[in-house]
Amino acid sequence: MIFNLKSIFYNLEKQTKIIIKNGVKFCFLLCLISISILLTYDLSFASPVLFDVGIILFKMSLLFSVEFLICGIVVDSLKKNLI
Repeated sequence: MIFNLKSIFYNLEKQTKIIIKNGVKFCFLLCLISISILLTYDLSFASPVLFDVGIILFKMSLLFSVEFLICGIVVDSLKKNLI
């Protein structure tokens, strides 16, 4: 199973790899922003709204990174007519 996943990642087209990498970088940036918001909430206890915003951003960044990965693989498979 792991060998199949490795072969799928290595056989992606160059353009698809670039899109996936840029998407994951964007999600990592969102994750860093959410962590800084949560750290601000933890250190200042300013408002519960900060906690909610931080958690929502963190969830969105994880969800978007998984979506970039899965959708990139699916689009590449559709281009190659494997599905």
